[in-house]
Amino acid sequence: MANFLPLKKYIFFCIDKLINELKLNGPFLDLGCGIGDLSYYLSLKGWQGLAIDSSRDAIVEAKSRLINLPQVTVEHKSLAQVDGKFNTVFCLDVLEHIKDDLSALKHIYNLVLPEGYLVISVPSNPKEWRWDDTFYGHYRRYSKIELKEKLSSCGFTPLVFWDFTYPVSWIMRRIYCNIKPAVKFFADQQQCNSQKSSLHSAWRLAWVTRIVSGIPLPWNLLYRLQFLYFKNMVEKGHEMIVVARRKGY
Repeated sequence: MANFLPLKKYIFFCIDKLINELKLNGPFLDLGCGIGDLSYYLSLKGWQGLAIDSSRDAIVEAKSRLINLPQVTVEHKSLAQVDGKFNTVFCLDVLEHIKDDLSALKHIYNLVLPEGYLVISVPSNPKEWRWDDTFYGHYRRYSKIELKEKLSSCGFTPLVFWDFTYPVSWIMRRIYCNIKPAVKFFADQQQCNSQKSSLHSAWRLAWVTRIVSGIPLPWNLLYRLQFLYFKNMVEKGHEMIVVARRKGY
């Protein structure tokens, strides 16, 4: 659902809050950068970094978007191929696509500078599993406890757990997943669905898109209210943003 534009803007709203509160800075690694939305956003703030993705199609889009922003290097790579050190590693909507997520977190730990940060967004609450999870090639949804334990076991200190879907996006997804017929999938499609996840949206009912786009909702006001009153309701929403700090030497 992060492909849904109002939700994507709210994620960036939350990231701005994190940057200001925790003094996050570059160089950054945008792990699983997709079509480059986050790297583009950070580059406009003057950040320098590296954007990678294992999907060739996504990297073509990302390179096109970032072609005039030389402070960001865009490469077709897997996590295992990355070296170097970064002050901030972003891993947005990635861990749920990795079967062995614990090994991935251990590798990410080695890419973060001491006292540096890891920023993650993941689908939350296993009870919120719907057909769109299969559409995007997810292996799992995380509970706060599970992710906290995995981060701690890999040497990170979890600092922030914020929901960014409840109640607005949560309600919209609940309604949509009930009115949109589920697509049939086969087990061997998981990897393919995962590779396409940044390029395809489950929100494919044209009339829904027209209605949502046509409603003059005060999104900026909704963002502020949702952040003020609901960001800590991780147990209620369907996706969360998490920040953890690498322990120093």
